[in-house]
Amino acid sequence: MRALKIAACAAVSLLVVTLLLVAYLFLTAQVEIVSVTSTGASLESDPETFESLRSAVEQETFQGTLFNRPSEWGSAGDYALIAYTVRLRNGCLVPIDMIEAQVVPQSQDILQIGDFQVRSLEAKTEGDITASILTAKNSHAIREVIVTYYVWGVSFSVRTTYGG
Repeated sequence: MRALKIAACAAVSLLVVTLLLVAYLFLTAQVEIVSVTSTGASLESDPETFESLRSAVEQETFQGTLFNRPSEWGSAGDYALIAYTVRLRNGCLVPIDMIEAQVVPQSQDILQIGDFQVRSLEAKTEGDITASILTAKNSHAIREVIVTYYVWGVSFSVRTTYGG
């Protein structure tokens, strides 16, 4: 009888320690956006990039997210590429399996260039992810960026507004 009491106390103690460990992991599991920066460039100096994006959209071979299809494209000088770089901090004790960034478009945005490289982030580290959009040249850089990440196949997302 005494051995069963000892075994029961040990099992309850192990359960309490396990629950405390899971609670600690849950409370400290934070993925946060440390910073967001943007760089913009007019496509007037890079007409090859503009032509390749335009022809891919017109031929329906564009890989990425198409926001608005212009009825008339105009020239390369009418457009700009804005690249948003998001620095993430993985505060979890487990790695992030996959990370992707999506820019919430505004009316003058044309497309977001697809990024098909699988990005991951090890536990307790920082890393960058970039999202690039094609927009009208006179557009401002204030955008909302949604970062979606997967931990053990479960998706989570973090939102931030750059420039606002």
